[in-house]
Amino acid sequence: MGQFTARMADTLKRLLLEPGHGTEAGPKLQKKVRADLLDLAYRNNWANVLVNLSAGSGLVGTLWFQSELSFGMTVWICVIFATTVIRLFIGYRYHVERRLVSAFDDAEFHRWFMRYACGVCSGAILWALASIFDLPTQSNESRFVTLIILAGLAGGATGILAPVFRVGRFYLLMLLLPACIVLIVMPEPNYVLSGLGFIFVTVMMITHRNNHGILYRSLVLKHENDSLVDDLREKNRITENWNATLEARVAKRTRELRNLLVRDTLTGLLNRDGIVSWFEEARASWGNRAYAVLFIDLDHFKQINDGLSHAIGDLVLKEVSHRLREYVDDRHAVGRWGGDEFIMILTDQPENLHQLVDQTIAEVRAAVNRPIHIARQTLHVGFSTGVAFGMDENPQIAELIHWADLAAAEVKRSGRGSVQSYDSKLLVEQERRLAINQALRQALSANELFLEYQPVVSAKTGDITAYEVLLRWESAELGRVAPDEFIPIAEESALIVDIGEWVMREACKTILDWSGFAGGPKIAVNVSVRQIVVPRFARMVENLLLETGLPANRLTIEVTESIFDIRRTQLISEVLSDLHDQGVEVHIDDFGTGYSSLSRLHQIRVDAVKIDKSFILKMDVNSRAVIEGAILIAHRFGLDVIAEGIETEQQRSELAAMGVDAYQGYFFARPSAGPCENPHWQQRSSAV
Repeated sequence: MGQFTARMADTLKRLLLEPGHGTEAGPKLQKKVRADLLDLAYRNNWANVLVNLSAGSGLVGTLWFQSELSFGMTVWICVIFATTVIRLFIGYRYHVERRLVSAFDDAEFHRWFMRYACGVCSGAILWALASIFDLPTQSNESRFVTLIILAGLAGGATGILAPVFRVGRFYLLMLLLPACIVLIVMPEPNYVLSGLGFIFVTVMMITHRNNHGILYRSLVLKHENDSLVDDLREKNRITENWNATLEARVAKRTRELRNLLVRDTLTGLLNRDGIVSWFEEARASWGNRAYAVLFIDLDHFKQINDGLSHAIGDLVLKEVSHRLREYVDDRHAVGRWGGDEFIMILTDQPENLHQLVDQTIAEVRAAVNRPIHIARQTLHVGFSTGVAFGMDENPQIAELIHWADLAAAEVKRSGRGSVQSYDSKLLVEQERRLAINQALRQALSANELFLEYQPVVSAKTGDITAYEVLLRWESAELGRVAPDEFIPIAEESALIVDIGEWVMREACKTILDWSGFAGGPKIAVNVSVRQIVVPRFARMVENLLLETGLPANRLTIEVTESIFDIRRTQLISEVLSDLHDQGVEVHIDDFGTGYSSLSRLHQIRVDAVKIDKSFILKMDVNSRAVIEGAILIAHRFGLDVIAEGIETEQQRSELAAMGVDAYQGYFFARPSAGPCENPHWQQRSSAV
């Protein structure tokens, strides 16, 4: 008897709790079947949700018709409706996301399964609550309708929920068991219906188990058959290939390998080798036609990669490639040179080529500038273009591409978004920039850098109130290099950070050697925005002052108007405020030539502005108006005004009449390595 009981228990456990497919599949096959089951579950979701809503509406309608509708059931049907909307939305989102990817990873699969399971289980729990709280109070007619509805939902669930084994069983149990139990414990129990209900639960559980097993096995067989078919096709293909002649197979393989070698894997355009090969093959048939190389460099593409991800960036490159391909026929070529750079080669009769280039660039720009809609993002892309023209006597294509690249780089430096044709001067300039860049990396360690100082003179007393430190470079390889040449290159390559710290340290030491610790002129050091935005710049200045012993109130930091660039204003303002708190003065150099307007001076804490020498040298009506306006507004803000670039007594006297606070320029002294001895202007006039 004990063995019989154990055997029956084992049988019931197998029938009610274990999946009925009885099929063992490998991990890869299980993953495919699992994905198919989830797809099928979401396809069945519409029917499950709408049947639940219809059944709930039918039950509430019956109760209302029988005048038995309670407030609780009114709330219940509202919750049913709300969960219906949510489940329908989840189902819609699943189908949208599923179309975008071939397969979900494990984390995504789990999230979507849990959303589905929560929806089904919430519906089952709502029906359980209806059975527990409303079934005992119903009339026999309403109770009969309720039980019929529950039985119908259970019968349908054995098929609709067949893809999900445990969720389906939970649904069936929550749908039927509470009603069976309520039929026993209510004041007038109905043992017959309750017993039939328990039997019905068992039958539904077994039916659901069998349906799940059939579905699971069919999917396993489907994938196994697909795998067999794929294997068979592969074997047939191999057989067919071997049946072909060896010469044909070799030729085909050669073409395939060549295509892989000359095509960019991301965009499908020609790659570098492909562009060169295409040019060499096509050039033989051109005759006396001329050709042009267009180097197209996307603007600010790094922001897309950094801000949205490289995956989105790749999609943008694919879309741009597709648009470029539309403007190329058999006579021309387009390829991806690398990164966000593309090459177009156009050919035509010499007299028509320039017109073709202009027309193509205009059309391509209009196409690329169209909004790109990717992953619910709307992106706008522009580009800079360099052009190099060629004829038969011109150099190889690689050199032409290099020239076009130089022209595009010049566009980038001058503002982006336009077109530049190659000029031989660009190559000379680029070679010069490269030589400066390489030599500058050794300049500091080779002691090739040195400083000169130009005095700043008080307009009231004629005394020297400060010295501006000016960086000079005597290169062993290049000779004397002008600051206008090497400082921008230092800023581009970040060398300016180390050089700037060296300049400030040497200048602080020098001014102390000249005047000692107590009093004396200040030292004014030019600092670029690139230095200011380096982390802990203010702390570096503080440590440097402690190291050299120079009081903070004798150091002046001169910055250009680029500090008003809205993208960096907050950070720069914080750094300059820290410097102010230390006692360091801040002056705006080259005032009137860049970002700022007079009305923006209040945004950043500064002590003085230096009017750019270009206004001083002109001294025409417009320049005077700018100077007078700057002086008026600066004084209203409590700022001093320094005029630089003064070369004549007439300029000095005019500026004095306008109310300038300090002077600087060749009229007073040229930059030199030592302090200004016996100032000549003090000897000429006591009015200065």
